[in-house]
Parts: sequence; structure tokens; C-alpha cells
Amino acid sequence: MAGVSRYSPIERQNAVRRAFGGTETPAAVATELGIHATTLYRWASHVAQVAPEDEEPSTDSKLIEAVGGLLREHDYSDITVEDVASNGGVALRTAFHRFATKRDLFNATIDHVAGLLVDGMYARVAAVELPASPIERIRLFVHLSAELAYATPEAHVLFRDLGVPPADSTAPQWHDRLDATLAELITEAIAAGEIPPGIVPQEAARILGSALRGIHATVFEGADPTQALQLVDRLYLVLVTP
Repeated sequence: MAGVSRYSPIERQNAVRRAFGGTETPAAVATELGIHATTLYRWASHVAQVAPEDEEPSTDSKLIEAVGGLLREHDYSDITVEDVASNGGVALRTAFHRFATKRDLFNATIDHVAGLLVDGMYARVAAVELPASPIERIRLFVHLSAELAYATPEAHVLFRDLGVPPADSTAPQWHDRLDATLAELITEAIAAGEIPPGIVPQEAARILGSALRGIHATVFEGADPTQALQLVDRLYLVLVTP
């Protein structure tokens, strides 16, 4: 408890963003702050707070929401900061004060959405009884993550092809984190004898993660999410079928 109380809400939020939204690892951030890594995960489940109904959305929130809205109808290359400011009801000068470039605006939107999904996953996993079988944990993990993604309209910016140059997006970093989690689960399943030992966890996770994101993309392009979930629930079979 003492480790939590000495950091303000803003400091905790920044720590969560560093640990789960950048190039740093939760372990490295926790060590620097002098806390246990599990504390970061607990902070992550609480940093996303819904503003009271009578509270005016922040300037950043208006701009981030505007980016997500514009990207539903336009490619990244077609959108300007002027468009975002206009759609968000924010003065252009203010928009540039908050975000120096379109790239910064887009990545703030990506990190915001990814944070929503991370928080949602922690809440969902905490609310269910995890199976003893590692392969069943993989199945549950991909199902819950897909279910959450489809229930989060903003998540389209993480999965659809928005015409964003890879160098201009932090989305691959979030995808890599998903793949790393899958690799850990696959490693456990191999150790338990539920997946053939010849499978390379990192490569299998990359393939599984890519398939998962591909299915997500079709949902945000109009495919039936119920049908998509049925496919998601069968993805684990590629790990156990000879």
C-alpha cells in the first residue's frame, strides 16, 4: 500500500503508459519506481476513469476522438491537423500546442485505445476462473481479447489498414506485446505437453497474433462479429493439430 500512496494519480498513469505503451517493460519501470511489477498491473486496471457527465471533455480527449472519427472515413494521409482541430471543436493553435504533428496525434489515439483494451482485459481476466490447462488459457485469452475488441468501436484504429507508414505508428509495439503474451502462454502449453515441442513459441505467437488481427480487421470492415468469434475460438487448433 505504501508503494501506491507515494505516487500521484498522474504519476501512476504515466508509469502505466511507459510500461504498456512504449519501448520499456513493466519490470524495468517497476524497478525504477521501486515498486513490484504487479503494482503496475493493478494501476493499469484503474487509470482509465470515466469523466462525470457534467465534466467538459479535455482538449486532448476532443482531439483524440476526432482522430478516431476521421479515420473511419479517411486514410491517414488524407487527414490534416486542421481537419482534426475543426472536427474536435478545438482552435488550431491549441491543437498544435497539445500535439506538434499529425503523427503525435495519431499515436496518442493509438495509445489511448490500446490502454482501453489493456484495462478491459485485466478486468475480464480478473472476473473469470482461469482454466488449469495452458491450451485452454490460450483459447480463453484470444476469445476475451477478441470479444473486447469488437465491443470497443475505437479499436478500429488498431486493426484496420489506415494507410499509416509503419514508422509513423506505435500500433506495432502494442501488437508485439500481444504476441509476447501469446508466446508466454504457448511456452507453458509446450512445457505441459499440450503443444508439440517442435513449435517455436515466438514464431507461433506471431502467426497466431497476425491471424487474430486479420480477423479483427474484417470485423471493423463490416464482417459479422459472431462469425468472427467462432473463427477466433478455433485458432488454437493450429497449435495442437499435427
